Amino acid sequence: MRKITIILAVFMVLGLTVPSFATNGYQLIGVGQKQKSMGGAVTAAPMDAMTAITNPAGMARIGSRADFSMEAFMPQREVDFSSMGLGGASESGGSELYGVPSIGWTAPAFDRNDMFFGGGMFATSGLGVDYGQVTMIGAGVLGPGSPAVTFDGYSAIQFWKMAPTVAWNVNDRLSVGAALNVDYQSVTLRETFLFVPLFGPLNLDLGRPTSQLGYGASVGVLYDPTPWLTVGASYTSKQYFAAGEYRVGVDDVFGVNGGMGLAGTYELDLDYPQQAAVGVAVRPHEKVLVTADIKWINWSDTHDKVELKGPANSFDTDGNFLNGGETDKTDLDFGWEDQWVYALGVQVTPMEQLNVRAGYNYSKAPIDEEDVFNNLIFPALVEQHFAIGFDYTLGAHWGLGLTYMKAFKETEKGQNDIPVGFRPAFGGSANSNAKISLEEDSVGVQLTYVF
Repeated sequence: MRKITIILAVFMVLGLTVPSFATNGYQLIGVGQKQKSMGGAVTAAPMDAMTAITNPAGMARIGSRADFSMEAFMPQREVDFSSMGLGGASESGGSELYGVPSIGWTAPAFDRNDMFFGGGMFATSGLGVDYGQVTMIGAGVLGPGSPAVTFDGYSAIQFWKMAPTVAWNVNDRLSVGAALNVDYQSVTLRETFLFVPLFGPLNLDLGRPTSQLGYGASVGVLYDPTPWLTVGASYTSKQYFAAGEYRVGVDDVFGVNGGMGLAGTYELDLDYPQQAAVGVAVRPHEKVLVTADIKWINWSDTHDKVELKGPANSFDTDGNFLNGGETDKTDLDFGWEDQWVYALGVQVTPMEQLNVRAGYNYSKAPIDEEDVFNNLIFPALVEQHFAIGFDYTLGAHWGLGLTYMKAFKETEKGQNDIPVGFRPAFGGSANSNAKISLEEDSVGVQLTYVF
């Protein structure tokens, strides 16, 4: 137990340094390496303590254990203005290696062998880019001596969840569970446009990281109609956060959405979406497990329009900046849509100590060509994921697993995506023709201790 406590402490420290990652929107397809190697199709097939996140009922079926996962997450992001045909350039998106740790445990509770209590700390979501200053429109393109129009962007969203869970084996076929969600979120974003025609410099700089605590709940159920078939369902509520507060200097919020450049405290109201999943797990053979999931993520409720509130008269509403501001808030129009996630997984057990897995996960990106300009720093584009992995039992208590995941490259070109207020700067065009892209690889290891 002393060794496990030390490992838990190390993982918690590592978690403080995790900046950004993404998959279904910006939610991982699975928490931990066993879930990921099944493509995230684990609603009806709990495999480890990470099920506290995906289906709390599973905590009653996995025995007494502790699981530790560490993942090397490697995204490649790019913004490309060369396709605008105005002398623009492209820029990659910062670091390509991040650590993603998660830990979980469960054990019998209340002096009963049919009830279990557990929990952990899980890195479930994140997104970010770090673009250096890149040319949108080349020098001299707009006329003799005209300066280059440039863009500089940065974002970092972190989302962590603790999920103390109680689960109950009602009988030999039915298990139910519930978890309290205690969340941590940090959001930072910055976009700077320089020498924009008719506007000059435009800036949205919420660059000082803030941290918020949030809350929600999850429930789940597992049922075995037959010895070879399990069905499962789970629901996680919307995760509610207090607005993030940013101390902003003069001209840090200027021009973008009518920002008047006033200094003061600004508040960004960003919650995390509710979601629901159903799944089946079939055992056509004692050494073969096949799983399938369908999940709904309600991004449109939380990430379509995000409210940004500032000091009195900090945002202009009629486009006439000489009149002064008329309101203290605006909506950042990210335009995210709901996602339907489809996942398949296969596990084969060639020998008692060894499980081999493969999984596939697909979800249409929550943004499309009409959302490119408003998501230059949020390229949540990947749709297809493929994963392979295995775990091996080491003696009576320990187990080790490895997983590799590939999210195939997706690129979106902006069409009808320039906000109306910006169109005069681009000759009245509604199409930015800018491109954003995202591709991902990850390699992870998971360590298990069975009590």
